Amino acid sequence: MKKITCIMAVLLLSVCLIPGVFAQTLMSDEFVGTEQDLQSFWQVKDGDKSPWELQDGLLVAEAGFDQNVWTDDTSTRFYQITDQQQFDIETSMVVDYADACTVAGIIVYSATTKDHQDRDGQWVTLKLWGRGAAQGNNAVLQYQRRQNDDAALGYVGTQVDYNPDQGVIPIELRVKRDGDDYESWFKPNGEGDWVSVSTVTNELEDPLEVGLYVGICEGESAIGRMTVTFDYFHEASSPATPVDPRDRLAVTWGGLKGQ
Repeated sequence: MKKITCIMAVLLLSVCLIPGVFAQTLMSDEFVGTEQDLQSFWQVKDGDKSPWELQDGLLVAEAGFDQNVWTDDTSTRFYQITDQQQFDIETSMVVDYADACTVAGIIVYSATTKDHQDRDGQWVTLKLWGRGAAQGNNAVLQYQRRQNDDAALGYVGTQVDYNPDQGVIPIELRVKRDGDDYESWFKPNGEGDWVSVSTVTNELEDPLEVGLYVGICEGESAIGRMTVTFDYFHEASSPATPVDPRDRLAVTWGGLKGQ
């Protein structure tokens, strides 16, 4: 019995020490590295579908086709695993797309939560939805759970007064968790003050997969394309204060809050 107990203790300790297995505290990242040298606290889902690399402090992904976050999550997703009850994360991204349905943004994903249609997997996502020719070749901001953007629950199908044309679109996104409540903001053109989107309640079971994603949500075509360039991923500042993301080291956000 004592031997079994020791073995279990060693196994548990090993899991805790392996980077990226379960990073209970989210980590900031300025994406400093080369090629596919992401820091060990990141995991990548379906990375072969959207070729990506680190370039001069940027995470750059060429979105693949038939990838979406709506009915199912079929995107290329970069995520960390956490059970933090409170966090406040933001990213800055530049989306360059044309002639296709595209998605890119922040996601908080729970594989163990049943969604409102009793399917395994539920999430909260703040995303830029690039639309193709059938809808005017322009983009909208959405705040959704799985296959649902019910405004009565606080979700947003189309953010008011934001409708940029296809092409190069800079934007900053932010999502805050406080227990089961999730609040979001964005910065049009990636500058100025944070603009409030909404607050929703979604009972997501831990652990959560928190991070970024990209995808072209239609079949392959000769003209459809999207490149997404992420500048950083880290803890947010106050809603009214512009954030300077440069010159920050990879530290735990829990450590930042304790200073």
